[in-house]
Amino acid sequence: MISINHLTRHGFRAYFKNLRNLLRAEINYQQRKRGAGVAPLTPPIDYTPTWIQEFKTALNRDEWHFGQPWGDFHPDHLNQYYDTTGQLAYVAPEGLILELRKQPKKYIKSQLPDWRQSDKLPDEFTIPVGVGLAVSKRAWHYGWFEAWIQLPKGQTYWNAFWFSGKNSWPPEIDVFEGYTDEGPNYESSLFGRWFKRPHRRIQPNLHYGVVEEGTKKQYLPYNVPVYNATERLVQYVCHWEADFIKIYYDGVLVFECTDPKVLQWYNGEKDEQHVIFNHGLHEHHVENPTESAMIVGSFKVYQKSDI
Repeated sequence: MISINHLTRHGFRAYFKNLRNLLRAEINYQQRKRGAGVAPLTPPIDYTPTWIQEFKTALNRDEWHFGQPWGDFHPDHLNQYYDTTGQLAYVAPEGLILELRKQPKKYIKSQLPDWRQSDKLPDEFTIPVGVGLAVSKRAWHYGWFEAWIQLPKGQTYWNAFWFSGKNSWPPEIDVFEGYTDEGPNYESSLFGRWFKRPHRRIQPNLHYGVVEEGTKKQYLPYNVPVYNATERLVQYVCHWEADFIKIYYDGVLVFECTDPKVLQWYNGEKDEQHVIFNHGLHEHHVENPTESAMIVGSFKVYQKSDI
């Protein structure tokens, strides 16, 4: 359920608007269980395609790169590393494949660049799991961003479809972060815990503010039910313009922000964002995670014709 902190921080209107969206997602979930549900969305009529990725051929390295700007692992999370070779992020007949594999990789701190030799790191260490991650070299400011994705089934994952600022972090838009630290599925209904079903953990979110100034905040993520997310390609959409950020799952609006105090962090001329797709292993991981793949069937960007 949406946290009560959402009410106190962002007000009644935002709280009940997103609560209404969450209930719509639950209705769509129940309808899909019966073989119905909402049709896929199309962008507004005044939008035109500006970048289409069908993932029919190998990733163009002039358009995509692997790994994070800060390296192939985070010093606070030595449970996984990001593949930088394309071995775990590649195109297959199904689409863009992002794998999770138990391929241990040894590191020696003294051999890392000086800026990566954190005091938190031991002199030698081995990271047990590699995951695929692909980052667009292009960055955008406003538009309709649509991806069709099949989530991996297993425990305990942390995969995502998200946007990160070209010039700073935050801002960040999480179209979704998928967690399976509480069980191998994502798709149970809104009241899953009460009825002993697997608890769904697919979350939209916004990160904004300045870390160094202590003003970094989240627009309070909450769990959204998506039916059969591990068995089919599901449509996920982020619609971002100056006066709103809206996120849709499976044809339904599930999350929106219209708060000018939040949106100011996304509306500056330098607030372009790259898109990122990644598999991932939760930091509270099981000792022997299931090897698996996240599949991105396509990614499309549409923007207003006058942009």
